[in-house]
Amino acid sequence: MKTTIMKKINTGFNPLPVLTVLILLSSSCTKGFEELNTDKTKIEVLAPKQLDKLFTTAEYAGITNTDQWAGGYQLLVSLASDEQAQFFSCTQAAFPSDRNEMVGRWINGGWSSFLQGATTLAEIMNQTGPSAPAPDPLREAVAKIWKAYIYMPMTDAFGPIPYTQVGNGQDVVNYDSQESIYMDFFKILTEATEVLSQNADKTAFATGDIIYGGDLSKWLKLGNSLRLRAAIRVSKKIPDIAKTQAEAAIAAAGGLLLDIEDNAEMTPTPPNYLNPLGVISEWGEFRMSASMESIMKGYQDPRVPMYWAPAKNTGEFNGIRNGLSIVQMSESFNGNDNNSNVVPRFQNAANATEPHTIYVAAETWFNMAEAKLNGWNVGAYTAKECYENGITASMQQWGVAGSAAAYIASTKTPQAFTGPAPYSAPPLSDIPVAFGATEEVQREQIGTQKWLSLYPSMSGEAWAEFRRTGYPKLYPRINNDNPDASTDAGSVKRLIFPPSEITVNADGYQSGIELLGGKGLVESINHFFKYVKSRFNYEVAFFYIKNFKYIIVKTKPKLRVC
Repeated sequence: MKTTIMKKINTGFNPLPVLTVLILLSSSCTKGFEELNTDKTKIEVLAPKQLDKLFTTAEYAGITNTDQWAGGYQLLVSLASDEQAQFFSCTQAAFPSDRNEMVGRWINGGWSSFLQGATTLAEIMNQTGPSAPAPDPLREAVAKIWKAYIYMPMTDAFGPIPYTQVGNGQDVVNYDSQESIYMDFFKILTEATEVLSQNADKTAFATGDIIYGGDLSKWLKLGNSLRLRAAIRVSKKIPDIAKTQAEAAIAAAGGLLLDIEDNAEMTPTPPNYLNPLGVISEWGEFRMSASMESIMKGYQDPRVPMYWAPAKNTGEFNGIRNGLSIVQMSESFNGNDNNSNVVPRFQNAANATEPHTIYVAAETWFNMAEAKLNGWNVGAYTAKECYENGITASMQQWGVAGSAAAYIASTKTPQAFTGPAPYSAPPLSDIPVAFGATEEVQREQIGTQKWLSLYPSMSGEAWAEFRRTGYPKLYPRINNDNPDASTDAGSVKRLIFPPSEITVNADGYQSGIELLGGKGLVESINHFFKYVKSRFNYEVAFFYIKNFKYIIVKTKPKLRVC
């Protein structure tokens, strides 16, 4: 495992108020109050070039990547959604996450990386919003779109999260419900796209935007497409609102992201900003999943050699079942050299300058296909046309457009996964690529092809869609180490809240637990104790529990102010 130094970050703590109170207690109640409560070091207004540089940081950290070692990305993507979506299977014996185990310190690290981007973005919005000394509606609109983009996979993964209070400068940052967060996504995306639709020929963050170079016409398309994505995500929970938002996004000025020329890709700028997949792929921690092999090889998918490298020893495209034990990882059948890594363009740090995919046109087409099946207005398109356009867009993206027509018409189906017991398994499904005759088949086809199109860097979206739809069908895990889950694919519904929140933001943490329907912090601690006891012998468990209680069970000091 690559050693990564994690930076401790508070979701919103500002020491100044506490210091001010202490000063007041040691002097008088009112003398010099205003002067003492003024932060003389705070930059009131940032220049446009400074905002541009800050936005670069917000973009890069927004994909949970804050350093050249890709630590946050490894912890929250590679060891979480990559495995849960079954893009990859873990081959590192030290990592139990593919067996559904929630490793708190890893989640802490990924959470911390994300918050660096979130708090940076909050400052940008404070500097550009209508109440700022120098409002900048165009930069604010782009920041709103990026806010929706980076927060969506986080609330999909955790449920309630800090949202409205991030960057509030307080030592308590309460969590927001997932429903309220999604409603705000619709609000800010609507506001942002309305502004950009009147200014699509202009630029913003031109010197700092490593995705679109400040091109507002492309940010506008991304904003409309994210609004459609959000509508699809909540379509089973709040169908009426979802329909209204989806149809508004489809009909919105500026259009949707439907052409691969508009794909959102983050351009690395060495040495500080690299493609995280290109960095971590050389560590030998993962290989192609068995589910990916079953689907892609069964379909004879022309993207196979564009996605995967032939196994070193066999020259074949081979995958591995998810959820291997440490012993099973050591078997030659599951070894790295006998199974497929990512293609060479993503295989080592030298290739970490490849663009990192943020959003692709194929996803928009598949979302429109599902919207049509929902009975929503998508214009003149049929569900079949949208589905086939999605496949074509993905083929174009990966340089195999000439194979699209034959693939779209194919009646081939996923194949069995072969190997020694207990790894062999029957085909995942019997659906072909060619668009089916029933809605049930069509929905599975859309979900399967969307999953394939999101590879390799949008596994968070793939995992969220799998939990929502059940598609594509994925193999169960060989082993499960999580007492609250099972070997069934999709048994993990969400990530646990970061344990670090219990100490740095205990009241906020409790608000999140309560939004999930829990009884609060005490229940969470007791659950932790139960888990520790299940993993260790009595003496070790007692040590952990005793010290954990010492940290958690404390009296809050009350400061008296005059």
